Parts: sequence; structure tokens; C-alpha cells
Amino acid sequence: MHKTTLFIPILQLPRTLQGLKPLIPHTTFRIPHSTTHPGPPWQGGRLRIPHSTFRIPHFLAPLLFPLLLSANPDSLIAVQCQQAVRSQAEVSLRSLQIAQTFLGQPYVSGTLEMGEAEQLVVNLHQFDCWTLVEHSVALALTADQDYAAYKELLQKLRYWGGNIEGYASRIHYFTGWILQAEKMGLLDDLTAQMGGVRYAKKFNYMSLRPQRYPALRHPAILKAIQEAETRISRHQWYYIPQDKIARMENLIQDGDIVLLTSIKPGLDVAHEGFALRKNGRVYLLHASSLQKRVIVSPQPLAQYVTSQPGQTGIMVARLKPLHP
Repeated sequence: MHKTTLFIPILQLPRTLQGLKPLIPHTTFRIPHSTTHPGPPWQGGRLRIPHSTFRIPHFLAPLLFPLLLSANPDSLIAVQCQQAVRSQAEVSLRSLQIAQTFLGQPYVSGTLEMGEAEQLVVNLHQFDCWTLVEHSVALALTADQDYAAYKELLQKLRYWGGNIEGYASRIHYFTGWILQAEKMGLLDDLTAQMGGVRYAKKFNYMSLRPQRYPALRHPAILKAIQEAETRISRHQWYYIPQDKIARMENLIQDGDIVLLTSIKPGLDVAHEGFALRKNGRVYLLHASSLQKRVIVSPQPLAQYVTSQPGQTGIMVARLKPLHP
């Protein structure tokens, strides 16, 4: 009996292919998860997205193999993540669990810049701090649905009003992302009730530096960005100064979204990630531009923030239960 085993670095193939009956001779395809990472604390073990194994007639392998390689790996990753957290009732824990599956994945900036025409970009193998949070939240909230539902929610989170109408329709300040998600009823900004103080700051970092953003060379786009900055700045924001984080970190829960406020004039947030509790302390799970990968901060959150130049404190948001 001739048997060949092929290993393919994607997550899972469509179920229609998994149901093919084994024939002799045959080829076995084993589709593993790309990595295995420490599981979340509430599971007490290692989190693993299982592989799939199926067999096809050997004579069909040369025909199907190119199709398997050309399959959309991001859609496969998304569906597998949704399935892996479906049994978890708490949506905040779902998002944290999904983010943990991305530990070790590379940090890459600018993954949403795909040419002049604005489009919805799905990239689940490279992250910056923003896209790690955004993808994990969108997958967690649609875990009981499918890939199409995830993409629909991703667009609603990423674009003002959920409409793709050019570069300025994308949300470019993370406080704006929080503001829209809160208005959608998906989360609560808990910073004020956790003891935060007023974060009185005018957000205009982008419009004051149009040379850094090629799209802002167009007057209409620059004007639209300025209007978005004004809307966000009008909101009453709060933050927790870095010297007060240690005293209030007991209020932070696993899966809370943590924003690290910026010292730069006109800039709201320098970084963001998820809260992860270990040994009674809060750590930050985030896509690190310094380490060039998704990591858990080596120090507790309070020490981590003070060790990072340019970060003045934190804001904290929490996803609402799916079925209150």
C-alpha cells in the first residue's frame, strides 16, 4: 500500500473535503495549527487549536494540492478561532483566548495600507497592537456565527458607521474605535469609574503632520480627518495616571482592553492590548513593536507602563456580555 503524508502550514480545510472517504492508494492531508501556546488561566492548561486529518485518492492529490495551497488561510484561521472559543460564555474571555492563540505571531505595521483604494483587509498572521485587539474582539463576538459575520463586524468596528468610503472613513484614533464600539453597545469605557481623572487633550496629531500620511495630501481627506478629530476630542475622556495603576489593578479583569495613553501632543493612545491576570497581578498581552511579535509583557502592567517612554497612564474598556 502506497501512502503519502503531506503537511500544510494552514489551519483547516473546508468540511466538504474532510468527508472524502479513504481509498487505496491514498494521500493523507494533516492540517495542524501553526503554533501551540500556553492556555488561559481559567483552563489551567495549554490552548491548542486541533488539526484536521483527511484522505483523498492518490491520483487526485496533484490536482487538489495547488488548490489547498491557494486556499485563503485567513478565513481558515478565523473559522477555527471561532470554533475554538464557542463554548466560552464570557465574551471578554473569548477575546483573550483568541489573542493568546496569536502569541509569537509577527508584529508588522501598516498591514491595512493596501494601495490607494480603501478596502477591508483581513490579516490574521501579522499584527500591530491595534489589529490584534480588533481581530480578537470581532472573532469573539461572532464566535457563534461564521466568517462572513466576522468580516461584517470587523468592518463596523474599523470604519465610521461601518461604511468604507475612502481613507478618512477608517478610524485612525483608538479612542475613536472605543467611542464607536461603545455606541454600538459592544463595550463600556470603565476608566472613570475605576478612579480615572480627566484626560483633557485635543486630538489632532494626524492633521498637524500631513507629511507623515500620504493620503492627507488631498485637502478633502485632510478635512475629513480634522472633522473626526474634533468629534473624538469633544467626548469627555478619562485616564488613570501611571503612578495610580498599581493601586487600582485589582479592578481590571481578564480580557479587559487596556489603552496606554500617550505623552505626545495631539495623540490619544500610544499602545493597546488585553489584560491578563497571572499570580494576582495584571499583565499586558499585546503586539510589541520592540519585540516584533505578540507577547505578554515581562512585567506587571503598572511596571510596564512606567518603563515605556512616552506613556502616561491607561484607559480600560470591557466588552459587554453577549446575553445580559
